Amino acid sequence: MHVTALSLTDYVFMFFVILTLACLATRRDALLPTSLGLLVVGMLLTHSVVGGVEVAFKAVMASTTDLLNIIIVIALVVAMTKTMEDMGSDRLMVSPIRKFLHNPNVSYWIIGIAMLIVSWFIWPTPAAALLGALLLPVAIVGGLPPLIAGMALAIFGKGIALSSDFIIQGTPSVTAKLTHIPVGTIMGSSIPIWAVVSIVATVVAFLIARKAIKDNQTEECVSFDGTLIEMKELEKAAAASVNFNVSPIGRVMAWLIPLAFLADIIVMFNRHIIGDDATALIGGTTLAITMVSAVFQYKDEAFKKVMEHVRSGWKFAVTVFGPVVIIAGFFWLGGDSLKEILGNPHAQGLMFDWGYFIAAHVPINKFVVAVMVVIAGILAAFDGSGYAAIPLSASIAMALGTPIHANVAYLASLGQMAAIWTGATLVPWGFLAVSAAVAGVDPQDLARRNMWPTLLGLAAGILITVYLA
Repeated sequence: MHVTALSLTDYVFMFFVILTLACLATRRDALLPTSLGLLVVGMLLTHSVVGGVEVAFKAVMASTTDLLNIIIVIALVVAMTKTMEDMGSDRLMVSPIRKFLHNPNVSYWIIGIAMLIVSWFIWPTPAAALLGALLLPVAIVGGLPPLIAGMALAIFGKGIALSSDFIIQGTPSVTAKLTHIPVGTIMGSSIPIWAVVSIVATVVAFLIARKAIKDNQTEECVSFDGTLIEMKELEKAAAASVNFNVSPIGRVMAWLIPLAFLADIIVMFNRHIIGDDATALIGGTTLAITMVSAVFQYKDEAFKKVMEHVRSGWKFAVTVFGPVVIIAGFFWLGGDSLKEILGNPHAQGLMFDWGYFIAAHVPINKFVVAVMVVIAGILAAFDGSGYAAIPLSASIAMALGTPIHANVAYLASLGQMAAIWTGATLVPWGFLAVSAAVAGVDPQDLARRNMWPTLLGLAAGILITVYLA
């Protein structure tokens, strides 16, 4: 029999959830309220100050342990991209598609698809920097408005690529670890929702792009610091990006790197490798590529360069996930991880208490739950990181979906889409700032352009989720 009465602990937990959402919606960091929530709720759970402090630390440890493999593989990927940049192999890999960028309508799709593929393998931020330096100047000179170029980077990169994350599998692993649903089930459930959201968002964005191209908004663009950039300066940048140096090992690795990851994908499918094992395969391949490349590229300097690049990778990974593990630790109290944190196999996550209470007192259905999951994902993603929003949206999916016997995997996947897409396209101080800086536009203008594609995509995601769940 599930508990449908709420305790003081449940009310205090929900107070901090609402406080966290309020902070995120007003552009305040979520780290402080969730940290305080860990301590206060921990004290109430254990009826002890000392016990509360211990619960807070154990919750952070639990979330860190669950997310550590993702953090490591991201650090390794960044280290690899640093080595690729020095070899010139990154530029060589994208050079064949430059000749197709003279038609602005075609440029939108080429930049978007290139961003999607590269982001699946090396993460959206370094992918945006790479393609922004090599492809965007050519595309803008060819007639693609800078604002539309920024849209393509954001929507295809962090939006479509990171909301699915089929290769590294970091994003679905976060959802899977919190819901305790196998990552393969989460990925399978997310595919139809991801496809619907992505198709609707990209089509709406392309309609906006066509209008902008037709209006010929290409005479000048504004840099990230607000200064005007003349078209002749963009032409110089486009010409400069054609000339780059590639070392002998860089030419070899430009072929071997994609072939190595393609081999990984084939092995994953043939041997049904998913979840942590798939992440380990990608991470190990990335480490091997980095070390082999470094030996041939740097020779005597390899010891020093490898250390520099690995430190850069860890710095990036910790910068992204440092706050996330603490925020996630708080929401771990709402899920099944509470059993592990308290050492009590009979403990019920606090979000489940609320879920069963609402189910017993308020008429809810799949549509209402799906809308609540999306709203929670959108609001929580306003800290700039979609990952920080996944624990909340997944917890609500479990808490409200379980009592009405809905398929939680679909609901949690919808929350994953809402969280990542919001962080990718609607938050000017998040990944959108990177896309805007690379494209030379204002991030708030870019957020406004992305609003309708993203919201209509998520609305379509709600409808397909209700049908499937």
